[in-house]
Amino acid sequence: MSSPPFGPREVDALQELASIGCGRAISALGKLTGRQIQMDVPEAWIGAGPGAIADFLGSMGQDLVAVGVKLEGPLTGDLLLALPERDAETLAAILGFPPSGPWSGMAESALMESGNIVGSAFVSAVGTLVGQKLLLSVPTFVRGSGRLCVERLVDHAGSVALATRFTWAGEAGALEGLILVMPEPEKIARLLAHLELG
Repeated sequence: MSSPPFGPREVDALQELASIGCGRAISALGKLTGRQIQMDVPEAWIGAGPGAIADFLGSMGQDLVAVGVKLEGPLTGDLLLALPERDAETLAAILGFPPSGPWSGMAESALMESGNIVGSAFVSAVGTLVGQKLLLSVPTFVRGSGRLCVERLVDHAGSVALATRFTWAGEAGALEGLILVMPEPEKIARLLAHLELG
């Protein structure tokens, strides 16, 4: 099935949706960590070729930690919280659970809970925006390359993505990561029907 066409209004609406949803998500992550986290302007990719999104994730490094949640309802697809492994270790340490050796136990749980909080804040903001209830799955934890993260966490051939980078720097170190939302292209028209595209 081919993806529906997207015009400038639809792209603008998707970017606005990403700005509001990811802004709320990063604000929630900031409250969780007690840090002032900065957010870049979200990017909306339309018509990304096969492997492009995995390559984009890979630009953060070959050793990534990602937590993925499934989005259900008017916005169907996947949301990933992805960080280079060293940044994920910093995040786990900030939360009080520095990993010791291979990821497991409380450090992994702390990252999964971070992904759950980020995803919950995102769907809450977008649900309010479109006047619909969005649902979220249990989070899944993956370590590896960008390609592996996408293969393990995304079960559809995504050609649309909303990407937002976030950063934090302080005396205790620095943190950089990415929120990546990959809606199912065939379902986006239904979501945008709830938005004012004036």
